[in-house]
Amino acid sequence: MDIPAKIYITCASAELKKQPGTLIAVSPHGFYEVHVQYGSNTHVMLLPVGETSMLYAEPVLMHPPGFELER
Repeated sequence: MDIPAKIYITCASAELKKQPGTLIAVSPHGFYEVHVQYGSNTHVMLLPVGETSMLYAEPVLMHPPGFELER
């Protein structure tokens, strides 16, 4: 995932459920820095890594039939 990344955020302690936002940074102190749109303004939020889940907004592209990835 590239940063910045368009994401959907779920964090119970911040009362966010599938909130669209932008992941800006991952802090070594255990926080995600995200930008969230409220009304016409963009706000910075610091969310705890342990309580936050994120869904990358861009779908994963499917490989063509017969394509194999060596792991």
